[in-house]
Amino acid sequence: MFNPFKYFKNRSVGLVLGSGGAKGLAHISVIEYLLSMEIPIDMIAGSSIGAVVGSLYCCGKLNEFKEDMLAFSKKQLLSVFDITLPRSGLIKGNGFTDFMSKYIPVDAKIEDLEIPLAIVATDYSTGQPVVFKSGNILEALRASVSIPGIFVPLAYNDTFLLDGGVARPLPIDVVNDMGAGLVIAVNLHPVEKKKKFKDMVKIKKEDPDKSLKPKSIRIVKYGEKILIPVEKKITGWYSSIEQWLGSGSTRNFPSIFEILFQSVDIMSDINTEKTLRYHKPAVIIEPVLPDVGTLDFTMSSKIITEGYYACSREKKNIKRRVKKWL
Repeated sequence: MFNPFKYFKNRSVGLVLGSGGAKGLAHISVIEYLLSMEIPIDMIAGSSIGAVVGSLYCCGKLNEFKEDMLAFSKKQLLSVFDITLPRSGLIKGNGFTDFMSKYIPVDAKIEDLEIPLAIVATDYSTGQPVVFKSGNILEALRASVSIPGIFVPLAYNDTFLLDGGVARPLPIDVVNDMGAGLVIAVNLHPVEKKKKFKDMVKIKKEDPDKSLKPKSIRIVKYGEKILIPVEKKITGWYSSIEQWLGSGSTRNFPSIFEILFQSVDIMSDINTEKTLRYHKPAVIIEPVLPDVGTLDFTMSSKIITEGYYACSREKKNIKRRVKKWL
């Protein structure tokens, strides 16, 4: 049906690609789905993996990257990590930059892209987002993926830059500032997971003496012995690295990587909830990937497929809230 009111509305479409490690490969299928619906992508704002996928799309290398990721192996993943003596981080980050240079020229500038792009990082000193709308793409990406404790932070002016997901896991406000009239946001920290967490720790208000405790919460009594699982040792350098990264099959303890990633995920969940409270996108797409870890890039096929499913679940909203206004 003809909609005359659309001519009085800002019809530029801004796409927000959130942080979330390997789950961010779902951004690939979201972009493909929107293009198949003939929805233009006029500007992109991304944090961490969202910035990576957004940059690849703007540089015209997304299809090539997708094909490579579908064949990605554990050995290739380990080759990206240039491990260093831990001081500010466990990984230098040069391996990541070298890997991305296969798709993005080392001298490529953000301001030269045909599609406006914003790459979000976090200021270590202030905790505020740092938004790159110009400058070297690879350097901005290196800052945006600097997961605290994992990657050595990027020195920048008189401070250091951390992962964009620390301050803005879903930078809707950034794309709004870029002039987007219609915003489509891809959230890798679904609200449903947070609801379950809240239900787990909630105590019913009608219980005055709080005698009804959620069954999932364990109350440890004084003197009760707590059993701590014994960490199984693995021999061989390759297996040891796998165990350290959290991909070893015989490990009981979480690896240092898993602990850091889980901590960042919890923080991102909270920040995403705050963002969505004050910045409402026209459409929010939420891939559901609870069993995919931050480094599970070898699960590309499953992740990309879920991206399509997530879009199909929101197809009616996309048509109603976006397509009819274009």
